[in-house]
Amino acid sequence: MPNFNLFFLVILIIPFFPFKCNYFKFSVITAIYNTGKYLDESISSLIVQSCGFDKIQLILINDGSIDNTHEICMKYMNQYPDNIIYKNIEHGGVSKARNIGLEYAKGEYINFLDPDDFWDSNAFKYVINFYNQHKNIDIVSGRMKYFEAKTQYHILDYKFIKTREVNLLKQYKYIQLSAASCFFRLKIIKNKKFNEEIKFSEDIVFINTLLLNKPKIGFIREALYNYRKRKDGSSAIQNCNKDKSFYFDTLIQVHHVLINLSISLYNKIVPFIKYFLLYDIQFRIKTNVQKFLDHFNIIKYREMIDSLLNYIDKKFILKQKFLQNKIKLLILSRKYGKDLRNDMVYENNSLKYEGIQIINFYNSNNIIYWKFIDIKNNILHLEGKDNCWIERDKYFYYAVLGNQIYYPEYKDYIQYNFNTLYGVVVKGRILKFDIPIKTFKKQVVHIYISYLKNNIEVFPSFDLNSNIPPMSDGYYVSGNFILKKEFRNLIIYQYSKENEIIFENKYILLI
Repeated sequence: MPNFNLFFLVILIIPFFPFKCNYFKFSVITAIYNTGKYLDESISSLIVQSCGFDKIQLILINDGSIDNTHEICMKYMNQYPDNIIYKNIEHGGVSKARNIGLEYAKGEYINFLDPDDFWDSNAFKYVINFYNQHKNIDIVSGRMKYFEAKTQYHILDYKFIKTREVNLLKQYKYIQLSAASCFFRLKIIKNKKFNEEIKFSEDIVFINTLLLNKPKIGFIREALYNYRKRKDGSSAIQNCNKDKSFYFDTLIQVHHVLINLSISLYNKIVPFIKYFLLYDIQFRIKTNVQKFLDHFNIIKYREMIDSLLNYIDKKFILKQKFLQNKIKLLILSRKYGKDLRNDMVYENNSLKYEGIQIINFYNSNNIIYWKFIDIKNNILHLEGKDNCWIERDKYFYYAVLGNQIYYPEYKDYIQYNFNTLYGVVVKGRILKFDIPIKTFKKQVVHIYISYLKNNIEVFPSFDLNSNIPPMSDGYYVSGNFILKKEFRNLIIYQYSKENEIIFENKYILLI
C-alpha cells in the first residue's frame, strides 16, 4: 500500500529544493586563440548584460592558445560554474572551435562573440525584445562600431537607420557578413556547421547560406557590437593580404559557393549576392597585390576577379554604396574590356556615364588637394596633389588673380600613384603655382580646370599640414599678408593687427 504521507511530504519539499536550471535564453560561443589580454573585457560584457547573466550560457573554446587564455577561462568558469563551459582543444581554427561549441549550446539564441570584442551592456535585452516581436525572424544583427585603432561605425552601418526586419530579395544592399555581431535561433543552426576548410570569410558562407534559404533578417539599431581594430595590426583579418589562400581559395570556397547555391535555389544569382560580390571585389581591386604575389599569380588572380565581374550587372556596380566613382569606372572598364573614361559625357560642369554623375568639377572639393601654401618675398606658393583621374591630355589647370592668369608646373610623384590590382592606373602628380602678390586689402585666388575647352572653377581641399587649417575660417599669417579660407575660396588679406584679431576670434568659435 502506498505511503501517502511520504508522497505529500515530497510534494511539499520539491518547490524549495535547489534544482539547477539548464534553461538559457542565449548561448554565446567564443573561439579563443592567443587573445588572453582581451578576454576580461569581452567576458565581462556578458556578465553585466542588463537581461541578467543567468540567462546566458557562455561556451569558451580555447583553440590551442599558448598565452594566458587557459588561466583566464578557468578563473571565470570557477566563478560561474552554472553558466560557463570551457573546453581546451588542439589548434584547428575558428570554424572548428565554433562547431565544437555548437555541440554544447542550449540557449534559444546563439551568438559567436569574438574574444577581442565586446557587447554593449543592453544589447541582449534589445535582442530578446526584437525576437519576441518578430516571430518569423531567425537571424538578427547588432550594430557594429570599431574601437582602439579607429573609432567609427562599420561602412555597412546604413542598415541600422532604424530597428526593423528586412527582406533581402527586396533590399539587396543590406548584406550581412559578420557572424560575431549576429544572433541565430538555435533551431536553424543546431545541425549546421562552419566550413572548417575555409581560412577567411567563413562567416560570409555560414550566414548567407542561411539567408539564401530564408532571405529575411532583423537589424537592431540599439544593440551595439564593439569591434576591435587592433593598433598592432595583429588580427587575422588585418593580415589576410599576406596569405595566398585569401586570394585564391576564398574566391572558390566563398564567392563561387554562394553563386552556385543561389543558382540552385533561384535559377539565378539573386541581387544581394551580386551586391556582396562587388562589395568584396572592390577592396580586392584597390589592393596593390604586387607586394604579396609574384607575376604569375597576379595574372591568375586578375583573371579570377575578372571572371567574377561577369556575374555582376552594371547597375549593381553603379549603385554600390561608398564605392569611389573612379573604381566604378575601372571595374566597368575591366568588365567590358575598354577604357570607359572615354565614354563619359560633359554636361553642366559634370562628367556623366550613362546619365549618372561621375565627376562634378564645381562641387567636388578634392579635385586638387593643397599640401603646401605660403607667401615668401611677395610670391604665393601653392603646391597640391592632382586628384583628377581622367586622361591627362584632356585637361589642365590654371589660376586667376586679378586680371592675370597663371599656369602651374607639373611633376610626377610616385607616392600619389593610383595603384590597384591592375597596377598603376593613373600616375600620381603634383602641381605648383608661383603667383606674384601685389599689396591690396583683399584678393581672391581662383583656380580653374579646363576640360576639353570647358573652363570650370574648382575649389581645392586643404591638407592639415598646409599652414591654413582646413575649417572654413582657418587662416595663416605670413609676413605682410594673411591667408584665409572663406567658404571654399582662398583669400589673401593685407596684414593688419585688427584683421588678425577679428580672424582669430572667428576661428576660436570653431574649435
